[in-house]
Amino acid sequence: MTEDPGRANQVAGNREQRTIHRHHLIHYLRVYDGLGSKVVGHVVDISTRGVKLITETPIGVQEEYRLRMRFPGRNGSPHTELMLDAVCKWCRADNDNPEFFLVGFQIRNINAEEADCIRRMIRELGM
Repeated sequence: MTEDPGRANQVAGNREQRTIHRHHLIHYLRVYDGLGSKVVGHVVDISTRGVKLITETPIGVQEEYRLRMRFPGRNGSPHTELMLDAVCKWCRADNDNPEFFLVGFQIRNINAEEADCIRRMIRELGM
């Protein structure tokens, strides 16, 4: 996995082609550790294969997490909660604000319903 989760790259000459598109979230969605109330971080980029978070503390590479995200409802519909198994693939200080860390997670064992939920969230938030 590259430093940008959810992005598979193919190099054609000097040009990089994305096969999985990343989506930058305007809304910083909170991500929780499993069923608990501890906030792991906030979503920066997301795809059906990975998620990039901004966190206040570093996360160890290869640490496994159960990430819980709560997507806002639209037009009076209830919110959607999604639980994903993920492994940290990289972690580094944020260049713009070194008090924070950018963390790349690879989503594991995603099923069709979970992938549809992510795609729907991306579409509904206008990305």
